[in-house]
Amino acid sequence: MNNIVLIWAWWTWMSGVAWLLHDLWYTNIIAIDAVESELTRRLEAKGMKVLRHGKYKIQWGDVVIYSEAVVDCEEVLQAKAVMKAKQQPMIILTYFQFLGEISKYFISAWFAGTNGKSSTTALAIATAKKVLPNLWLGILGALVPDLDNKSYFINPKHKKEIKTIFDFMFNKKRSHELQHDAYQLIKKYYFFVEACEYRRQFLSLDLDYAIITSLELDHTDYYKDMKDYRLAFQQLVNKTKQRVLIPEGLPNIEGWKVERLKGGKVKQIQIKKIDFKYIRWKHNDINGSLVLALLKTLDKDHRSKPLSFYRSKILSFHGLWRRMELMGENKNWAKIFSDYGHMASSITLGYQALKEKFPKQKIHVIFQPHQINRIVSWRDDFIQSMKGYDEVVIYDIYAARENLQELIKKKKELKHIQTLKELGDNFAQACWGIYIDDPKKIIEKINEAKKWEIIVIYSAGDIDFLIRKNLQIF
Repeated sequence: MNNIVLIWAWWTWMSGVAWLLHDLWYTNIIAIDAVESELTRRLEAKGMKVLRHGKYKIQWGDVVIYSEAVVDCEEVLQAKAVMKAKQQPMIILTYFQFLGEISKYFISAWFAGTNGKSSTTALAIATAKKVLPNLWLGILGALVPDLDNKSYFINPKHKKEIKTIFDFMFNKKRSHELQHDAYQLIKKYYFFVEACEYRRQFLSLDLDYAIITSLELDHTDYYKDMKDYRLAFQQLVNKTKQRVLIPEGLPNIEGWKVERLKGGKVKQIQIKKIDFKYIRWKHNDINGSLVLALLKTLDKDHRSKPLSFYRSKILSFHGLWRRMELMGENKNWAKIFSDYGHMASSITLGYQALKEKFPKQKIHVIFQPHQINRIVSWRDDFIQSMKGYDEVVIYDIYAARENLQELIKKKKELKHIQTLKELGDNFAQACWGIYIDDPKKIIEKINEAKKWEIIVIYSAGDIDFLIRKNLQIF
């Protein structure tokens, strides 16, 4: 193996892989992206090499891991060309194929669902590391205060053995000793992983246990309809070997017969009130109840421990990065929150959580839509989700893998729109708000907020990084 090349490094998932490999003593890491972010800055500060596209030439023997968002970038195409020219296999994996390779070596538990999968994965890892000595590894797509602000967990007592597994995965020429050592570890220890449904990526995983938090049609640039979306989850349920935990009231997936769930692979969990200290809302009762059930299932000593033992361990959880995260306060002492939410339901839940915590304060929202498709397909839902906020600002739409003209055909009232800015203006007006595509004006807006006001920023795009980079927050 020459270098480990990670492509789309500004992405939380991929930068987390870079950090994880660095913590496992790999020094041959090259991270590649077209843009700078808070995460790429952190990689550079740690001494890792971060390059722009076109600055590194893929070599024979490199391990290449990439996001499907950059499947046609020059490094991925170059890697495939090098392999073809050499006429020998080379390790070229998408991010989820890479996770799939890891999952083959562990007893794996996956956390999926339209909303709540990052929060639930984080809660499960942060709690399990206190009560499950056999939890060796955890990976998710968000930074977690309880995990030293990282997006992964490595059991510090077993780093050497975990590295043995990774060495085995990365080396085509495996010594007999390395093979023997890796095989001794197979399927004995736990791996917790956040699983994304986009393009059925989670089907790459080899899984033993599962949690599904919620089901709400998303990624309609890929999924045909709700039936197709549910079918993807059904396929993943079918792949799961041991037990699937779902909250009571979760809509049926194709082929499930709720009345026959008892004693089967799929188990419904009763949702109970859990008094977390951090700001989320009732859906965290779902997350917590599912995690408690999973820990009780996995802990070999669970028969001797009451549920209250596990419950006491999860209450101190501090939440996670960009999930209703309090970034700080501006010079006027207005509180600024950041949230990764990009579905209408997330914006509604965020408002309810903040209003319950701050009933007398005005709550302003800055929303950067992630993909044109979402705000076209669920336009009415988004408009409804904005109604409680005292002021609405729509920021520059973060379009990705999309054709504007093709998407607006879905709505007759949008056929006159020609540009992204026109769509943004139209959407903002429908939400009784204003559209701003200049980040400097967003910074000004936040700076002007008063002490009795709350500002919450929802974005799966780039505005969060721009704010952290340019706004003075106390």
